[in-house]
Amino acid sequence: MRDDFIQKTKDNLAKRVAFTCSNPKCNIVTIGPNSNSAKTTSIGVAAHITAASKGGPRYESSLTSEQRKSINNGIWLCQSCSKLIDTDVGLYSTKSLNEWKNQAEKTAGERLNKQMATDSMFANSEDFESIKENGFYEKEFSGQKVRYYLQGAFLHVEHEPTPGIIAYYVLDQNGNVVENKFPHELSEYEVIIEPGLILRTRIKKLSNQLSEEIIFMKWGNVAHLIKNNEGLLVSFNIKRGCTISHTEKKIWIKRPEFKK
Repeated sequence: MRDDFIQKTKDNLAKRVAFTCSNPKCNIVTIGPNSNSAKTTSIGVAAHITAASKGGPRYESSLTSEQRKSINNGIWLCQSCSKLIDTDVGLYSTKSLNEWKNQAEKTAGERLNKQMATDSMFANSEDFESIKENGFYEKEFSGQKVRYYLQGAFLHVEHEPTPGIIAYYVLDQNGNVVENKFPHELSEYEVIIEPGLILRTRIKKLSNQLSEEIIFMKWGNVAHLIKNNEGLLVSFNIKRGCTISHTEKKIWIKRPEFKK
C-alpha cells in the first residue's frame, strides 16, 4: 500500500517553493494560465524523497506510514525531474534531494516581496516603468519585436527576432532564465564556447542513454549540458547566462564584459 500525500500536503509543498521545480539545474515555474479562464495548467509533482511503498526508490523501512506521507518526506518538482530522480538513486540520494528542497525553499523566501532587478533584464529602466504600469508591454527595434509581461517577481519575455520565429523566456528577479520555449527542437542547437574560457570538463553517464557534460570555465561560470547517445543537446543550464540565436540555432558562452 502506498503512503500518498494528501492534497493539503501537495499544495503546501508547491507553495513553499513558489510553484518552482526544486531541482537547482531546472528551476522552471510549474504553474500558469489555462485557455479556460476558470482553470490553471500545472506541470508540477509532489514527489516522495523516500519511497511511498516498499521496493520504490530510496525506500526507508524504518519510517512509519505517517512519516512517509508527511511534508518532510516530500519535494516539489516538475514532471520531468520527478521521473529523473528515480532513474539513479545513487546520484539522486535522499541527502541530495533534501539539499535541493532546503535550497529551493530558501530561494523562494529570498524572492518573497521583491521586485525584479532592472539592471539584469532584456529591457531598460524606461521599459521597466512601462511594464509595471501596463502589465503587458511591447517594443520593436531593428526589425525585432519583444513583448513583456510582469507577473509578481517573474518577467515573461517573448522575442521575435524574425517574423515567425518566436522564443519565450521567464526570468527571475536576478535575470536568470527559469523557463523557456525555443522555436526549434533543442537537439538542433549547437553550444559554442569562446576560446580560452574552458578550465576543465567532466562527463557523467546518466540513465536512459543520456550523459551530462559539466564544463568549468573562467570567472566562475559552469555549464551543464545533457546530451543523448548521438551527442545531441537535450537540456542545458549555464550558471552565468549565454547568448542565443534562434535564427542560427547557436548558443554562445562568452567571457564577461568588464566595466572600466
